[in-house]
Amino acid sequence: MNLRILGAFVLVFSAASHAQADDRTAAAAITFHAMTKSACGFNMTTESAMNAARILGMSSPGLDPTLSAMFAICAEMKKGNKGKTIEIQAHDNRNVLRKVVLEKAKWWQ
Repeated sequence: MNLRILGAFVLVFSAASHAQADDRTAAAAITFHAMTKSACGFNMTTESAMNAARILGMSSPGLDPTLSAMFAICAEMKKGNKGKTIEIQAHDNRNVLRKVVLEKAKWWQ
């Protein structure tokens, strides 16, 4: 194999991994999804988790927007909300109260 071709492959793979590693909103959405599923029993769709992370400005797990949204979801679940969607109000990363609609996922997802 030619050394130039090998170098091109290395450059492409390093650029792809750098772009993937820089997406902190997706990582925060995955953590948010796992936290709400384990703490409150609310299994939301991945699209809802990504939408909530984007609206609330979640960039790292465990900070105020993530916990505020998780507590709001747990409060809705404690009320006995059995609908396909729930609407919560949570503070975003700039401490502005935002409304987020979260869709419940199927039980097998």
